[in-house]
Amino acid sequence: MFTLADLAFAAASNAYGTAAVGINANISFVKAGTKGTLTAEAKENSINPKIATYTVNITDDEGDLVAIFQGMVYRKKFSLDFSED
Repeated sequence: MFTLADLAFAAASNAYGTAAVGINANISFVKAGTKGTLTAEAKENSINPKIATYTVNITDDEGDLVAIFQGMVYRKKFSLDFSED
């Protein structure tokens, strides 16, 4: 589950095209994971030119909260290039 949350965290924090590197991350498991599909949804809590914080909620097939991930990134000064050559 941590990997799923971390992937959503990385996608959200780098979505602006500015490189962001994780400087803190933690996860709290609030319900046992069962068979089925887990979904991660990232939400930006705060952002400034250097630091941003995010919460990722992981839910199961029934929409029940399974885990809460919180992460912080340092926003680098260079841009990411997502274009295909």
